[in-house]
Amino acid sequence: MIKEKKRKSKYNNEKSKAKVLMEYVRTVFISFCIALIITIGLAIHARNEMIRNLYVNAEEKAKIEEQIATQIVMQSDLMKDLKDKKYGICIQVGRLYETVHDYKNAQTAYELALEKAKPGVHLPYFRLARVLIAQEEFDKAQKLLNSIKDTKNAKLIKQKTRAYIDMGDKYYSIGKFLSAAKSYEKAKFYYDKFSRKDKVVDNAIIIRLVNAYDETADVMVKSGLNSEAVRFLKKAEKYEPQNLNIKYKLAVIYSDLDPEKSVEYFAPLLEEIPQHIDYGTYCKALMKAANIADLKGEPTQAKYYRYKIHSIDLFIERKVVYKNDIEVYLDSFIIKKLWFKYKLQPTYVFENISNTDINNMSAEFVLRNQDKVKEVITKKIVDKSKMLYSNGGKTENITVMFGKNIFTKNELANYEIDVYLFKDEKYKTLVGTLKIPEKSIHPQKERR
Repeated sequence: MIKEKKRKSKYNNEKSKAKVLMEYVRTVFISFCIALIITIGLAIHARNEMIRNLYVNAEEKAKIEEQIATQIVMQSDLMKDLKDKKYGICIQVGRLYETVHDYKNAQTAYELALEKAKPGVHLPYFRLARVLIAQEEFDKAQKLLNSIKDTKNAKLIKQKTRAYIDMGDKYYSIGKFLSAAKSYEKAKFYYDKFSRKDKVVDNAIIIRLVNAYDETADVMVKSGLNSEAVRFLKKAEKYEPQNLNIKYKLAVIYSDLDPEKSVEYFAPLLEEIPQHIDYGTYCKALMKAANIADLKGEPTQAKYYRYKIHSIDLFIERKVVYKNDIEVYLDSFIIKKLWFKYKLQPTYVFENISNTDINNMSAEFVLRNQDKVKEVITKKIVDKSKMLYSNGGKTENITVMFGKNIFTKNELANYEIDVYLFKDEKYKTLVGTLKIPEKSIHPQKERR
C-alpha cells in the first residue's frame, strides 16, 4: 500500500496534500471575495461620480452652447433671406434663436421650416409648439399639437407627452394651476399609450398632477368654493392615495361640509402625523359629528365621538410636540479649526410658549450636506427632574458636539443643521433649520 506523502508545517504538524490543497483553495477564495467586494464598491462609487458629473457637464454644456449661440446671433443676420433657405437651415437657425431665448425669431424660423418640411416630418411642429408655449401662446400651441393626428407612432406619442408636460409647467409657473392640471392630464393620456412604462417619467407626471390639483384646491378655498376644492383634492387623491397632505386638507375642508367624513380622514392622520394636524379643528369635527349622531338617534356613536376628544387630549399631552409651542434660540455657534479640519459646536436654548407644562422631551440634531445626512445626535433635554414650565419656561444651554470633520470653507457653506423635537420617537417635529455660518456668531434667535 502506497503511503500518502505528508508535509510538515512550521508547527511540526503533519498535513496531507488534500489538506494543503483545501487551505490553498480557501485562501484564494477569500482573497477573491475581498477583491470582488472592493471592486464592486469602487464601481458603485465611480458610477455615482459619473452620474453626478453628467448633470454638472450637462449644465456646463448648456451654458457653453448659449454663449456660442449668442456670439453667432450677434455677429450674423441669420434672418436675412431665410425664406430662400432650405428646411435644415431654418431648423438650425430656429435652434440658435431658441437657445438665446429670442422666441419671436425662433418662431419665424420654425414656421418656415414647417412650410418646407416633407410630409411625415414632425420635428418642426414640436419645435414650434415649444417656442409658442414659452411665449404663452397656448391656444396656438394647442391647435398645432391637435393637428398631428397620428397616435400610434411611438416617437410622436413621446413628443406629444413632452410638449404637454412643457405646457403644464409653463401654466404652473404663471399660477394657472387648473390649466396646468389639464395639460398634465393630456400628457398622461398620451404617455399611457406606451406599452412599456418608465417609472421615472410616470412619477414625474403624477407628481405634477397632484401639485397642480393641490394648488387649484387652495385657490378655491381662498375664494370660498370649498365644494370645488374637495373635487380637485379628490382628483389628486386618486393619483396619490397615500398622500397625507392631501388627506389632511380634505379632513379640514370636510370639518364644515361633512363632519363625519372629516373624522374619517382625521383618524389615520392622528396615528401618522399628529404633530402636523390642527387638534382644534379635529375636535370641532368630532363634536359636530357627535351632535349629528344625536340627531340621527345614534347615542352610542355620539358617545364614541365625545370619548375620542378626551383620548386625543391624553395622546397629545403624552406623545406630541407642536412646532408653535416651542421657541428655539441659537445661543452660540463655535467652529473649531484643527489644522485643516473644522468641527461644529452649536449651543441651543428651548423655550416653552404653550399653556402646558412639559416633563418629557428629546431633541435630535441632524447635520446634513444638502440631502445627505452626515451625522445625527440625540439628546434628552427635558425630564421630570428638569420640567419645562408653560408660558416661558426655558431649558439649560444644550451644546451639541458634532464629530464630523469638514475640510474646506466652501464645503462648510453647504452644511445645515435640522433640529427635531419629540416626546415619542415616532413623532418628530422639525422646529428649526440652521445654515452653517463660516465663523462664530453672536447669540441670536434661530431662523425658523
